[in-house]
Amino acid sequence: MVEKHADAVTAKAGGIDIALNAVSVMHVQGTLLADLSLDEFMRPIDGFLRTLFITSKAVAKHMGRKRPGVILPLSTPGSKLAAAGVLGYCVTCAGKEAFSRVLAQELAPRNIRVLCIRPHAIADAPASGSYTKDVFKPKAAAAGLSVQEWLPGSDMAQSTMLNRLPTLAEPAETAAFLASDRGLAP
Repeated sequence: MVEKHADAVTAKAGGIDIALNAVSVMHVQGTLLADLSLDEFMRPIDGFLRTLFITSKAVAKHMGRKRPGVILPLSTPGSKLAAAGVLGYCVTCAGKEAFSRVLAQELAPRNIRVLCIRPHAIADAPASGSYTKDVFKPKAAAAGLSVQEWLPGSDMAQSTMLNRLPTLAEPAETAAFLASDRGLAP
């Protein structure tokens, strides 16, 4: 299905220049290994990495012929995190970044860049309909707050250099820059 869509886009537009892999896979956070089922552990790994593989494979064959191509996977600081209760998600993010590094090396000779973007939790995403509203709901409820009240003061926000989480616009602007000709290394 994804390959057919990529083929159809190429037939109409003459190629694919940019692919942003931004999918949502509901997963549990806060469950320790002793209580974590194999299915709960594997759900984000399989969901996120499967879509990254499928979409990358579908678009790569249509990139880099006439113009440079760019594949932009999204990760999070979870890739480097050592925190209890997020085992499956952290392994997922580390996997997305490893996938991106290896794919970047493989596709570079074909004029295709793979640039993994690692924003943190997006502050305004839950209010915009993101599934993260449901992911963070248990943590917020434990603090007696709504997700929108909890996120700005959360440990996630406090772990950033600016003591705040990014907005939807910030990673979007980063992606637009990286995908542009200005994002090309000299």
